[in-house]
Amino acid sequence: MRRRLVLTIAAFQIALGGVAAAETFPCKQDPRIIQQCFAVRGRLSVHANMRLYLWPIGTNRLLGVASPDGAIIMPPSSSASLQHGSIGQVFGHFEVCPFTRRRPGIMQMVCIAGVTSLTVRDGRG
Repeated sequence: MRRRLVLTIAAFQIALGGVAAAETFPCKQDPRIIQQCFAVRGRLSVHANMRLYLWPIGTNRLLGVASPDGAIIMPPSSSASLQHGSIGQVFGHFEVCPFTRRRPGIMQMVCIAGVTSLTVRDGRG
């Protein structure tokens, strides 16, 4: 299971082109963060539009994982892979920092500062 997780993470980092541009700040130090970071237990997945989303378990919300300029900012250890044609998912405890305010009916954009307790599922079962 550990080897599969490592391979999954490596493949996802390649697909995202290194996760974040070289000039981007680490999540917590990004000057565009507008509020205090917070903890989320959720599922990280890539949707059909090839964008990364975090679903806080127990809610009807999706958090968009991208900065205002579209960079995906997260530690390499929290990246997850989706096999071509399957719906891969990563469950865990995430620390996220918001780029936008939480508003009803509007997706909040965040970066991922840290992650613990990762579990990867391939989506076929």
